[in-house]
Amino acid sequence: MNRNGDGKRSAPRPLASYIDPAWRMRSRGDAGIRRALEGILGPLLEQRRIDVTTDGGTLVIACRDPACATELRFLQRDMRKTLNAAGYPAIEQVRVVISAPVPAATPMAPQTERTMPSSASQALRAAASGITDRRLADALRRLARRGSGSR
Repeated sequence: MNRNGDGKRSAPRPLASYIDPAWRMRSRGDAGIRRALEGILGPLLEQRRIDVTTDGGTLVIACRDPACATELRFLQRDMRKTLNAAGYPAIEQVRVVISAPVPAATPMAPQTERTMPSSASQALRAAASGITDRRLADALRRLARRGSGSR
């Protein structure tokens, strides 16, 4: 916390004061555009199937799949009309792009030795001997062999 001249603590600075004002304005504008387009794009925005931003006088919509992109291209005229009525006349174009979703980083689990108790292998062999379906019985026998360690 900051201390003013008389030794008392002052309130911490708001987080927004650390962010470049140009970025704050862009973020605020994008949020306004999202609100204006909720009537048209609401479900897609809620499901996070699309991302919306601006690039000068162009509204850029990044979507995850080609079917969604096709649907959005048919809605371009309605989006421009809606944005104009909502106070965004500078947005004259809509560009739809397909973007791959960012995969979540998953750590690789170390490979572990998997073993099956011998009683489970015996139970699988016994079950296989009582089954008339040859493919299923063979599958159970293979599983029993793998579990017992003999390949």
